Amino acid sequence: MQRIRLVSTCLLFVAAGLFLQNASALAEEAAQQRDQRMGWWRDARFGMFIHFGLYSHAAGYWDGKPVPGLASWTLHTTKAPLEQYIPLKDQFNPTQFDADEIVRLAKAAGMKYIVITTRHHEGFSLFETEYSDFDVMATPLKRDLMKEMAEACRKHDMPLGWYYSILDWYHPDYTPRRPGDDRPTEGADYDRYVRFMKDQLRELVTKYGKIDILWFDGSWDPTFTNERGLDLYKYVLSLQPTIVINNRLGHGDDRPGDFGTPEQTIPVINPDGKDWETCMTINDTWGFKRQDHNWKSAETMIRMLADCASKGGNFLLNIGPAPDGTIPRSSVERLEEMGRWMAVNGESVYGTKAGPYRRRLPWGCVSRKNLDNGRVRLFVHVFDWPKEGELVIPRIANKPLAAYLLADPAKTPLPASQNTIDGERVIVVRTGPRPPSEHDSVVVLDVEGEPEVTFHRIKPAADGKLALLAVDADLNGRVLRYDGAPGRESIGHWTRAKDWISWPVDIKKLGTYQVEITYGCAPESGGGTYRVEVAGKRLEAKTLATKGWFDRRTDVVGRITIEQTGDQTVALRCLKIDEGRAAALDFQKLVLKPVEGDAIAK
Repeated sequence: MQRIRLVSTCLLFVAAGLFLQNASALAEEAAQQRDQRMGWWRDARFGMFIHFGLYSHAAGYWDGKPVPGLASWTLHTTKAPLEQYIPLKDQFNPTQFDADEIVRLAKAAGMKYIVITTRHHEGFSLFETEYSDFDVMATPLKRDLMKEMAEACRKHDMPLGWYYSILDWYHPDYTPRRPGDDRPTEGADYDRYVRFMKDQLRELVTKYGKIDILWFDGSWDPTFTNERGLDLYKYVLSLQPTIVINNRLGHGDDRPGDFGTPEQTIPVINPDGKDWETCMTINDTWGFKRQDHNWKSAETMIRMLADCASKGGNFLLNIGPAPDGTIPRSSVERLEEMGRWMAVNGESVYGTKAGPYRRRLPWGCVSRKNLDNGRVRLFVHVFDWPKEGELVIPRIANKPLAAYLLADPAKTPLPASQNTIDGERVIVVRTGPRPPSEHDSVVVLDVEGEPEVTFHRIKPAADGKLALLAVDADLNGRVLRYDGAPGRESIGHWTRAKDWISWPVDIKKLGTYQVEITYGCAPESGGGTYRVEVAGKRLEAKTLATKGWFDRRTDVVGRITIEQTGDQTVALRCLKIDEGRAAALDFQKLVLKPVEGDAIAK
């Protein structure tokens, strides 16, 4: 067959409905069959993502200047002509790429599967393909890197997944064109492009032995319909019946796929039994970028992993090999540190299910396993160790049966008892004042029966102040995202006026409250109207611009009188998002402060 040409870049698409899966597609597969196919993936919880391509050789620079944004989107960001980008293949020679070493690193980190880019948006294939001459065999390297990865994974009994981009900025039949690509579209045939994809996918899932995951990306252009996505989903399953496939195969609520893929964020609330996996970069970019030294700490990533497990999700952590194929030392050091923690605490992650709490607790989070005789084992991940040596596990009515530190080989019993605090049933565990881990100390707590946890309502502090943080908000709608990065802890991507956030609260005191909001708002997006709703009362105000989305300001919205105590809902809505504004605001917190001397007598 005549070979065609293709080209360059990388970014993972985050769309609405990340947890939605096509019901009609899945209905054809019996629940038991699906559980068997998904079982190993659900138990694994922790995987390695690898972004590698021609963009790795560019390393975040073009024409000697740093490229803003993601390294993998260099072709798109620079609007470089294809004839200037294609020659990168003649310089691509990562002789130090060592698949065996990469798999060993993943195992040392405690990772249970690997997903690697076979072909990203740039169209360059890292495997030998019959259907394109824009592949790794056309480079000085002349090595099929995917064959090497498959052999290394098989050697070390490591499940392997292929990332494959539906978007292709190189292929002449792919439309629409990217910015800067002035090739005519006359004669382009998208159906022919889909046949090309199927040919490559057949190579990927039949030439390299058993493949465990197919990780699609780049399906946002309107030319790729949900019908095409369902067809690809069924096609891949026909070639590898036990493979697991993600849900980036179309648009909106009806796209097919086995699991959702939130990107660079962890859901604030447990997605209620749906299969999902957060993909996260170890610094700020997908792919190697020479100037990106903003590495997440091992502590941050350990806590992200625990948070995912506590909500029934997986954590896919990305590394980007350097131009020579080596893994940056900063990545290696952090993964090895995570591995040391996992060697002690892996039981609290592998094979666990979502804990009884829908969201993170003030001091950490909780995952679980079911034991025999109706018992449940809770893995209590404590990020902020109680200085007084007593850990209060809130809103749980079950009888504690046993407690000990997971890091204690002797499993020395810790005193645990039921108690009532402020009218709520709790379990108090006497942990002692010294945590076994500076990152995440795990207390094992066995309880009798299915955990009985009461609904969470935010209560005021001792001074009556009600602090409503982004991390505690319920996100309502399709596009809002929580950013849990240290120093941010905010809700962004507020591009849709129908989306809103809310908090269930327990109002203890009647009277007048001053309402304050803390947010960021890029200069071009100021002037939008937002509304705070409390107990049937409303306050409206306009956003004021800051220096950027993460440059914060605190404004007084106004005063509001609350005339009813008990269970209430506080809501924040952005009423109108004008065209030309990137988003309404980047929200961090809302505070209700009682106005002294203005209580209502009852």
